[in-house]
Amino acid sequence: MRSFGDTNSLIKNLSGEAGTGHARAGMPLDRALLLAVAVALALAIVLVFLLFGVSDALLATMRGGPFQHKVASALLIAAGGFFLVRNAARPDGGRLPVLALLPGVVLLALGGVTDASGLPVLGRSGVSVPICLIAIVAVSLPALALIIAAVRKGASTRPTAAGIAAGLLSGALGAAAYALACKNDGGLFVAVWDSVGILIVAALGGAIGRRALAW
Repeated sequence: MRSFGDTNSLIKNLSGEAGTGHARAGMPLDRALLLAVAVALALAIVLVFLLFGVSDALLATMRGGPFQHKVASALLIAAGGFFLVRNAARPDGGRLPVLALLPGVVLLALGGVTDASGLPVLGRSGVSVPICLIAIVAVSLPALALIIAAVRKGASTRPTAAGIAAGLLSGALGAAAYALACKNDGGLFVAVWDSVGILIVAALGGAIGRRALAW
């Protein structure tokens, strides 16, 4: 009878061989992830413009501090999410480096703590919150599909965790894209509801990844 240690070694060896097989069969994992992220962000931006149009004041908005804060926070979270996805997609990835999310989370929280806009946490109107959440989730879905497809180039031994990481990355890309149309610049609004939107996509990613990334 094999010992518990021998069984663990066998599983690791098989996982490593599976990852090698995936890498040889097609595009390398890192390249596939980078390509998926680039296409996902472009698609999210196009979807935002299709759903909300292009504001006449867009260029002026983009030069403003609130817009730059929203985008910088979301992209920093996306950068951390990329490292989580890359780690979770490998059979030898070890524990997920969740600290990679810290810079983006801190910047987002800092905007909420120092918010001097006077805007309420529920936004400018009664539909601000549902529009924000629906928009972030909607424009993140193509990104989630692309990133999960890229993760399949690897050989994750933790499909649910890999799906959650893919969802965090996708949701952050969606939040960055939605900043182009968002009318609520209050730091507290952004800190709360962008976070909720990203977490909803992360939960969807976990549910999808549990099945789509199992092998």
